[in-house]
Amino acid sequence: MKGKIILILFSLIFICSCAQNNFTSKKNLTQLTLSSATGYLAYQWSDADIFTTIAGSSIGYLMGSYLGEFLEQNDYYYYQKELINTLNLNEIGSSGYWNNNKSGNEGVIIVKNYFQVPECRLIEHIYVVKKNPKKYFDTACRSENGSWNVIR
Repeated sequence: MKGKIILILFSLIFICSCAQNNFTSKKNLTQLTLSSATGYLAYQWSDADIFTTIAGSSIGYLMGSYLGEFLEQNDYYYYQKELINTLNLNEIGSSGYWNNNKSGNEGVIIVKNYFQVPECRLIEHIYVVKKNPKKYFDTACRSENGSWNVIR
């Protein structure tokens, strides 16, 4: 019986991995792993009760989602979060600061100018990697639904 369960779990992992477009992302991998592990543990704990197995797998999937979000918080995550906050201030010269404690990198975002009936912004980025600052310029435009899109 234990062999059948392991075969089912491996089959489930195989099918899910084929269905995922981005299986190699930390979030998807964490979700799948925790869902499978908690489903298996719930199955063992409940003496093969299907409801408990599904509930355990679902709880593992949700836990994997939160843990995966945390694991994917790289420099771009912090930059993007601060960029949106800075753009929503709607002022020339407004700035924002971000840092990533895991990598030690940091940056500053400065809104330099408006154009196209203030729906687009010229943005200066100062990105500091290992105490070495570099400047970049981008353009961000507000779409019809109100979100910001960066145009490089």
